[in-house]
Amino acid sequence: MIRGVIIALLVSASSTLWAAQSGVDWLSRMTESFDSLSYDGVFVHQEAGAMNSMRVRRGLIGGVEYESLEDLDGQRIAVIRIDDSVICVFPEKDDYVAGFVPAEPFRRFQELDKERLKQAYDIQVVDKNQRIASRQAVKLKLVPKDEYRYGHEFWIDKSTGFLLKHDVIGRDNKLLERIQFTSVSFSPDLKAADFAPNDDSYTQRFIEVEPQVVKRDWHFDWLPDGFGLVWQDARRMNDSTNMMLLSDGLSTVSVFVEQTNKKRPEAFMHLGATIAGEKSIQVDDQIYLLTLVGEVPAQTIQRLMAVIMPGSNND
Repeated sequence: MIRGVIIALLVSASSTLWAAQSGVDWLSRMTESFDSLSYDGVFVHQEAGAMNSMRVRRGLIGGVEYESLEDLDGQRIAVIRIDDSVICVFPEKDDYVAGFVPAEPFRRFQELDKERLKQAYDIQVVDKNQRIASRQAVKLKLVPKDEYRYGHEFWIDKSTGFLLKHDVIGRDNKLLERIQFTSVSFSPDLKAADFAPNDDSYTQRFIEVEPQVVKRDWHFDWLPDGFGLVWQDARRMNDSTNMMLLSDGLSTVSVFVEQTNKKRPEAFMHLGATIAGEKSIQVDDQIYLLTLVGEVPAQTIQRLMAVIMPGSNND
């Protein structure tokens, strides 16, 4: 009986602890969960009017980290990560597109900048009694403090801190993107063989290598509050293209500067919550193609394209 009372007290204390957590605390738990938990789950990804279901698995097996992301609809393309080795799996060789790696939707949440988040968003715990994928969840709401970023809603598992659902909210409360688990297990019996491609499939293997660090030759005359450079230097993507990365602690904008010999007009492309913009700019005798891609409103991309300048001393 005494043991039962002790357990009840521990459970009560744990519940009180989690109940007292702030929205930022919950986001920190969520970030840590991606690298600390083993899991096997199925989620639905909805964007730009399209919807597909995917299976994600992660486990530490024999001291080695294994991850896989498998498209359960359509072509059933999969990505398998074993430490820093990446295997892209396609049903047929004809399905392979050089350089194509399906996006992994949780990597953007693995390094949240809490101070920038608090500067850019009003972070609210709005409901502590939600239920997603048969699990108890806390709902968070991130309300942007200006028009240069979207709103976000998170449903986080009370027990593990794992992300169970995420919505990106645009103007007029419009849903732009959704990730929602339909089932998930945090005690999966995973084996190395579960991450081996089928013998009948076509595979492409890669080694993840950090891009070369190079001098940053461009700067922004203006940035939205909370946004800043993730790297003080640039990253070399290929012989003619360098990359910079902006973030407000949650949303990112990738900036590519490519040497070219052809001028292009300003153009934009929308895909759900993601906006891409490009234009060319001439500096002396050299033409550069500027491409910005981010999960931010179009006006943010448009204004950033207007204030990017050669030189690196004014940030």
